[in-house]
Amino acid sequence: MKQGIWISPDKLKLEIWLLFIAFCLPSLLLYLEFLPRPFFFHTLGGFPFVVMVIYIFINRITPRKLGLSLELSSIRKLLPSTLLLLLLGWVFLALFPWLLGRPRPLYLELDYYAWYLGMSIFQELVWRGFAFLLLERILGCRKKAVIFCSASLFAFSHIYFRSVLILVGTWLLGWLWGRNYWKFRSISGPTVSHYLVGFPFILLNYMGGNQSWSLL
Repeated sequence: MKQGIWISPDKLKLEIWLLFIAFCLPSLLLYLEFLPRPFFFHTLGGFPFVVMVIYIFINRITPRKLGLSLELSSIRKLLPSTLLLLLLGWVFLALFPWLLGRPRPLYLELDYYAWYLGMSIFQELVWRGFAFLLLERILGCRKKAVIFCSASLFAFSHIYFRSVLILVGTWLLGWLWGRNYWKFRSISGPTVSHYLVGFPFILLNYMGGNQSWSLL
């Protein structure tokens, strides 16, 4: 059984503030439209990245503690549920084709595929690796609480879509990936699953003229 990590009350407050600045503040700024749309990726990715880099530098966090390792068992464990999610997604869109909006020709250069793979790695490093690191220091090693909170943070980062369906979907994905991360302590499985699930739906949004999710 994993043991909790004791930290002083002052440091506990600091950890909570870091969690808020990295994972909640960026989404709030975008949701409330305090920042223009061109700053979307800079805000959502920049805040947690800067906080994470400073934190791991000061505390000398090793890559392994952030889940940077290749665990094939982690990937194998997530593949069945990932493929099932893809199948359910395609069935859902087949039943409700109007969600695509007005389709436009699909043309994406090959570097976009590499870009989204990099984004998947980055998001899992932040929302699984770094978020779990902070949450375990704040909550102790309470499995259900840490996984629940990490899934909630991941869902909250999508509030700018203003869609209840997306919030529910991203929470469920965050819960699924969080359970896997807790067991294997590797972002390899969640990253592969994130890429396989996320990339097709981004393509669908593009094909729908970037208006699909506003209809959900």
